Amino acid sequence: MDFQRLPPALRWWSILLQNPRVLRRLLSTTVTHDVAYTPSAPPSKKSQIPPPPAQEQRPLLHLTSSTLNTYTTLPAPTPLQLRQSNAFFQRHDPILLYTAARFLELPPSPYPEIAVLGRSNVGKSSLLNALFGRPRLAIAHTSKKPGKTRTINGYGVGGDGAAAPQNTKGNKKKKESEGGSPLWKSFGRGGLLVVDMPGYGGGSREDWGKEIMRYIENRKQLRRTYVLVDSEHGLKKSDIALLMYFRQKGIPYQIVLSKVDKLLFARSKVPGPEKLSNSLLQLGDVKMKVQEMLNEEAKGMGMRGDVVEDILCSSGNPDKAIKGATGDRKRMIGVDELRWNILTVCGMQGSEKLELGKAQKQKMMAGRG
Repeated sequence: MDFQRLPPALRWWSILLQNPRVLRRLLSTTVTHDVAYTPSAPPSKKSQIPPPPAQEQRPLLHLTSSTLNTYTTLPAPTPLQLRQSNAFFQRHDPILLYTAARFLELPPSPYPEIAVLGRSNVGKSSLLNALFGRPRLAIAHTSKKPGKTRTINGYGVGGDGAAAPQNTKGNKKKKESEGGSPLWKSFGRGGLLVVDMPGYGGGSREDWGKEIMRYIENRKQLRRTYVLVDSEHGLKKSDIALLMYFRQKGIPYQIVLSKVDKLLFARSKVPGPEKLSNSLLQLGDVKMKVQEMLNEEAKGMGMRGDVVEDILCSSGNPDKAIKGATGDRKRMIGVDELRWNILTVCGMQGSEKLELGKAQKQKMMAGRG
């Protein structure tokens, strides 16, 4: 090729390309091209990712029978039933009808009975005084020293004060014990007996007390045994052993978590709506744990491990009365619900004695308005 005939510019490049060093340098150089910038179109609405949904707020829980207690076998009582149970237990002062250190010393009785049992210092006496409607009178003796109750004490509640049924058979001693004595006559018809049992502390049948177990296993008038469990500390080994024994023997019982005011009232003041709701959720966890512990123990003993029971909650502290979502008055926590449960197991929930008077009905209706 005749480079002399090429234009001057091309002739210069042809000379450079003949130089190996220049050629290697040109081949190792990256050549870039300028591209005109065109802004991208905004994404369409269809391609936009929606924001995460706002977290739904859980509705606040109010203090009602259903949020306080667990009902699976019996329905929750209505406000009217709670007022009826309150009126029944406070119609008259309770009467101490008998005290016995041994089961064989207990008198026969024509009235249904329920027994209240619990570990020493579980708050049993305080709850009984609240149950009787006399929380500050200490009808059942209270003490900070464990084991204050050492005898079996039967208190009559709800009697009408009329003459007791007359006995036509039996000796004089039997007549006196079944209604012939002035004490039993003063109690009258239509009531029931609340039996305060000595506290227990061990994990064996002997530790529970022979006389206690003789009463629970053999007392024909006994309708149900109410076992108190401290809501703060939960089930102890002795509680679990006792309840498993009741399951094995088919003895009717009812678990009652005591001192729940210490869970619902973290401080001395009445909690606000949000704090109360959170406390009720915490109490629900406590009840669930109690149920799980019992079923786990039962399963390990070869019994059913899927039993679901009613669990009641209450407090015998008169300073922690609170007004619930329904009703027109302050009530001690869980006491009226416990009263109604007692009336139900004694078969007295349909009794004519539970009918409220005209003044009581008017007061209740005014409270609803």
